[in-house]
Amino acid sequence: MLLFCLQPSYAQTVGYDIYLTSEEVKNQPGEKRQTEFDCSDRIFVVVIAAGLSLEKHELKVRWLDPTGEQKELTRYQFDGLSVTKIWAWLQLNGPTGAIVGQMFDPSFGMEEFIGDWFAEVYIDNKKVSLQPFRVLC
Repeated sequence: MLLFCLQPSYAQTVGYDIYLTSEEVKNQPGEKRQTEFDCSDRIFVVVIAAGLSLEKHELKVRWLDPTGEQKELTRYQFDGLSVTKIWAWLQLNGPTGAIVGQMFDPSFGMEEFIGDWFAEVYIDNKKVSLQPFRVLC
């Protein structure tokens, strides 16, 4: 028996389309790209990857607050496909008891969240994007 293994003579290029949104459609992030968010929004970072190998990969998102400190870290294992869509999200929560004050002032207890943020996006420990965004209340 004779077996042949055909491999392309070129290296496949990996490409990414990365954006932020708070739009949800059927419990998934929508396609509306945003850079400004309200304190009550669920903020999604969406990664559409093309050309990843058909093996396990890891998405990592570091959510950096206005002081530059890491507020949250999201890690997610996924399988590569010809085109892969994955996402992570950030939900900001004020201190306990802030809900009563927010009835009169939506920014009550959320002052530390207001300002310029960044979502650092890594695939397999390689930084592929830095997404700036602003949180307003």
